[in-house]
Amino acid sequence: MTADTRLPRPLPIRPRPIAGESPAAYVRRLANANHLRPGYLRRLLDGGPGHDTTIRMDWLAALADRSLPALQRALANPHRRQARKPELFAAIRHDAQNRRLSMRALAERHGVHRRTVRQALDSPTPPPRKKLPPRGSRLDSLKPAIDAMLREDNPDPPRKIKQIYDQLRDQNPDAEITYSVVRLYVWDHLE
Repeated sequence: MTADTRLPRPLPIRPRPIAGESPAAYVRRLANANHLRPGYLRRLLDGGPGHDTTIRMDWLAALADRSLPALQRALANPHRRQARKPELFAAIRHDAQNRRLSMRALAERHGVHRRTVRQALDSPTPPPRKKLPPRGSRLDSLKPAIDAMLREDNPDPPRKIKQIYDQLRDQNPDAEITYSVVRLYVWDHLE
């Protein structure tokens, strides 16, 4: 075996990749966890002139002690993963019918949770992603007061954002608001 085809040994500390994380960000986290300079690890994983990618994913998988398909799946764009889900469901259904694999074996083979296998066996189309409810702001209850301050007889010179923020804090000492949130709201309403 030549030195070119040997994979490196796994690093001692191997954080899990975060879904949708870029390979460069994962290399940086892996380096920091092992007290290495990210640039050093990046140079080690550099594909060189013969490779078209900037990071050798096979070496990154070896250093992180993960299988290459699992690492590529984790570091893929989440929207791209959702687009490939019908293909995954079809493959799971095919393996379940033709190979007669158990749910656990199907989950291990495709690198997914058993809940996903159960969904694939129940329906050929994946369920749509759940929409998150809109988040409220701590400023919601104070917006009418800010609007009133902005409308009130247009003082000359116009009221400064700091003055609005200070008046809000004086009138509502228990409100946990920050200057930056008030500033963004005022800027949006001055335009």
